[in-house]
Amino acid sequence: MRILILLVSFMLLGQTAQPIYANNPIEHNINHKVNNYIITTGVPGYVPVMIMASAELMAEEGENFGKFEVVVYGEAVKQFADKEAGQKLVDMAKASGATIVLCDFALTHFGISRESLPEGLKFVKNAFTYNLKKQKEGFFVLGV
Repeated sequence: MRILILLVSFMLLGQTAQPIYANNPIEHNINHKVNNYIITTGVPGYVPVMIMASAELMAEEGENFGKFEVVVYGEAVKQFADKEAGQKLVDMAKASGATIVLCDFALTHFGISRESLPEGLKFVKNAFTYNLKKQKEGFFVLGV
């Protein structure tokens, strides 16, 4: 009888309301169901490779794949000023589950208007502030 009471006590006391990682933000980030990504660059040649990374992760993760945003700042925004080449990147991104986000500060710095850019782009005022906010929201963040 004592053994039965001890077993029941251990079973009841061993139960917790929250997973053990609930208060550990790093562990919690790794174990969430949907993975969201932000990758930032100021290097023009990196954008196509980042889009390919989105396609690979989308295929690998299936329903656990959430958002994948390629945030472009600095000189890298210039490649979208060529509307035809920029539209190819936007279409490639859409097919791979990614969204391309351009920094308004960079566009202004290089004299590029939103109206001259291809359709399907997203815009943010400051790429770095946006990146940090997304990190707070639990996105996996990489800057290159």
